Amino acid sequence: MIIQRKIKVKVIVTENFKNVVVNEMQETIKKIEAEIAFIEQRTKKTVTELTIKASPQVNTVREQLEYERRKREETKSNLLEQIKQVNALEEGSEVLQGEVEGPAEVSVGADWKELYSKEIVVKDGIVVEIR
Repeated sequence: MIIQRKIKVKVIVTENFKNVVVNEMQETIKKIEAEIAFIEQRTKKTVTELTIKASPQVNTVREQLEYERRKREETKSNLLEQIKQVNALEEGSEVLQGEVEGPAEVSVGADWKELYSKEIVVKDGIVVEIR
């Protein structure tokens, strides 16, 4: 019988790996900063318009937009912390990058732990080991 199993994918930390991950996070931070600037601009415009109209919704709208800005600020802060963590990784160490699914043949008497303990090790985008 063939079943699907999860296989861990680990990455050997190299300078190139760290640079790629940090660059991806920095790009995401730039996008978040652009969203924050847009939200701030939108807040000023919308609040001004609603204040001029003496709308009772002005506080509700302000709170909603402020909530969205805070969420993005929190995400940015988390990414900055993750960048510190990535830069602190020791070269040559292994980190879990994720999981993939793959087939496994199961038969009576098969070692269940062996079936589910497979790992793929990648270094700079190249599979270097299958355990």
